[in-house]
Amino acid sequence: MSTGQIILGIALFAAATAILYVWGLKKSMSQQEDLERSLMSACGSRVVKHLKKHGTVTKAEAAQLIDGMTAGPFWSRRRVKVQDGKKAAGQVIEFLLDQQYIEPAGDGGYRLKK
Repeated sequence: MSTGQIILGIALFAAATAILYVWGLKKSMSQQEDLERSLMSACGSRVVKHLKKHGTVTKAEAAQLIDGMTAGPFWSRRRVKVQDGKKAAGQVIEFLLDQQYIEPAGDGGYRLKK
């Protein structure tokens, strides 16, 4: 091996290491947001599943449905859990309204959007 090949190999190894470090750093910085988004999606899917069976749901019923739910990637031990169902129910309903899955029904309830 010549000196040029050794230097090129070291430079490529350093570049690959730097790329992996930056990727991991970016991923760890956005991990909490990803976990929260995953939890919102899981809670939303549970509410939508309930709506498909029952037709309407109130904020109190949504709070009972999502209370204690956990979410996280299967390869990690990091999880996010719903601590207060009443507080999270408002956020989940707003999420579902923004995504246009549900619409307000009379008497303070919500139903699936047609």
